[in-house]
Amino acid sequence: MSSVKPPSEGACASVHELENIWIPVRDGVRLAARAWLPQDADSNPVPAILEYIPYRKRDMTALRDTATHGYLSRHGYACVRLDARGTGDSEGVYGDQFAAKYVDDAIDVIAWLAAQPWCNGAVAMFGLSWGAAIAMQSAARRPSSLKTIICAAGIDDRYALRYPGGCLATATVSGIVAQMSYASRPPDPEIVGQRWREMWMKRLEAATPTGESWLANPLRNDAWQTDAIAADNRRIACPTLLSAGFADPVFASAMLRTLAGLDVPRLGIFGPWAHRYPHFGIPGPSIDYLRETLRWLDHWLKGRDTGIMSEPHLRAWLPHGFSTSQIPELRPGRWIGETQWPNSSDLEHRYWLGRSQLAPEPQPDSLAEVPAALLISSGAGEFMPIFGSDRGPELPGDQREEDRASLVFDTAPLDAPLSLVGIPRLRLSLETEKAVGQVAARLCEVTPDGRSRRLSWGARNLALSDDLSANRTVSADGSLFVDIPLYALAETVTAGNRLRVALSSSYWPLIWPEVKSPLLRVRMADSLISLPLCPGLSAYAGFREPVAAPTLRWTQLQPGCYHRAERRDSATGEHTLTITDDMGQGCIEELGLEISEATTRIFRIHPDDPCSAALTTHMTFRVRRSSWSAKTTVCGKAMRAGTGFAARHKLRASENGCEVFSRNWHSEIAG
Repeated sequence: MSSVKPPSEGACASVHELENIWIPVRDGVRLAARAWLPQDADSNPVPAILEYIPYRKRDMTALRDTATHGYLSRHGYACVRLDARGTGDSEGVYGDQFAAKYVDDAIDVIAWLAAQPWCNGAVAMFGLSWGAAIAMQSAARRPSSLKTIICAAGIDDRYALRYPGGCLATATVSGIVAQMSYASRPPDPEIVGQRWREMWMKRLEAATPTGESWLANPLRNDAWQTDAIAADNRRIACPTLLSAGFADPVFASAMLRTLAGLDVPRLGIFGPWAHRYPHFGIPGPSIDYLRETLRWLDHWLKGRDTGIMSEPHLRAWLPHGFSTSQIPELRPGRWIGETQWPNSSDLEHRYWLGRSQLAPEPQPDSLAEVPAALLISSGAGEFMPIFGSDRGPELPGDQREEDRASLVFDTAPLDAPLSLVGIPRLRLSLETEKAVGQVAARLCEVTPDGRSRRLSWGARNLALSDDLSANRTVSADGSLFVDIPLYALAETVTAGNRLRVALSSSYWPLIWPEVKSPLLRVRMADSLISLPLCPGLSAYAGFREPVAAPTLRWTQLQPGCYHRAERRDSATGEHTLTITDDMGQGCIEELGLEISEATTRIFRIHPDDPCSAALTTHMTFRVRRSSWSAKTTVCGKAMRAGTGFAARHKLRASENGCEVFSRNWHSEIAG
């Protein structure tokens, strides 16, 4: 929070903060919310801004909420930060991450807000990640009072998040533990009173590994379609402001897809950040995102001419310079503006795969074998970088080791810099015995001395049809064509460096290896990559420095850490990667509340056996005030069982050091 300044011009003189209000929904459950209201809102009603997430307003996001909503409320909005049912201080129980009931609740809350005496009937939704996704899903229902949405790093397609290219992301498996942890944490006795323990016990009794349904549905089927907007995002009828960072590639691609697909007034902001709000953006530069939010809200909710709709359709940070640093840094570059997205000229730069080369014209037909190495992504960084614990090494590092285990194709040294913004697309013509296995592709920039940095990546499950909804078969001649959209990027490739496409049949520990991986060969004549050129390179003046409201006081009691440790057993050959992500322990002084959260993930695999892949995740959460304390620990392990999975989960909870709940789950999940 130290990187943002206090609020400035145009702010209201004072704000009335409500520590907790109860909002009823259709089944009688009451949801807990914190509200910031302009002091005169009862006599001068204002629009309401809703942020709705399952991440605990009282502790986990309290500092961020105060900085963000405190700022917006000082500029004439009634700001409401709502805990999803069964989380934080809200009643009910939490279930599947994107269940339809959360959208039902949002629709009820929007109607309730619009009817309050301090609201003028207009409501907006504002959110990051889950909050952005729920805003889009709610907007697709078209409630009459919802006038606009502001979405940072929202996902349009749950299947694409869990199964990139039809391949299971290991983050999906560890995500089961995270969802159980969020579902089993206690409410705050200072908010809910003596019934806190009863509410907690109901949560613990109801908590289950609901995310196992993700493993049971490896195809893009109806289970993934509940309130998803990817198939028809034109259901959204209200103006939409979108943002994402290209260091957060899954969500960056979702943002660009949504920006292109909506049929409403919309703008996009594409920065260098990981999975964070842009005013807290890492890597930098962060921006005055709250000012852009206010310009958008004032235009659509107050009818003010803020100039926001004269901005370029997409404002993007175009970096330059070469770095393989895995820790956050300021990415040198400049802001550019695209007047239309996608660009109407549809500019692409194509390279065809040839004998160890990428060439600007089609190459003679030949075959090259994709190596069968299993351990390929030690330097891949995190699937969803957040930089939540002392800015650990979450970005991809030098790719030389990965490149040596891959089939690589290089361009000649570039004569001039090459600026790219958008989604690269790789088309592969493959020769294989069976439609099984997977192929992973990385797009890299390589210096004359051999250093290699990843610009983008993508993967494809070869067993699935083009739309990933069914199994496929190989043609009689053994040929297989696959199209792989790589993740969105904004990059400038330096003159004198080379571009590289690197192919592998695995990308562990980022995606789960397939049980069967037959001989896979690339046919050159019909294989190429299309790169999204940045056409006009129109300069954009850029954004101001970040501004936010003063936040709560946070005292760090124990430092956090992010640590990756690799080990290879000399006797068995087993490879182990252990990632520790510990936020440390701190105290929110105004609440007298101490909190801590730590997650450990242990990836194991034998380099010769895809069935040996296993992932163990431990997540511990603690909260304490004076003589009261509570702790939850969730552990999960997943491993192959034939073509499916065996999953083991356990949940433990203690109050003041004494165990009050314990349960184990054992599941066999068919593939």
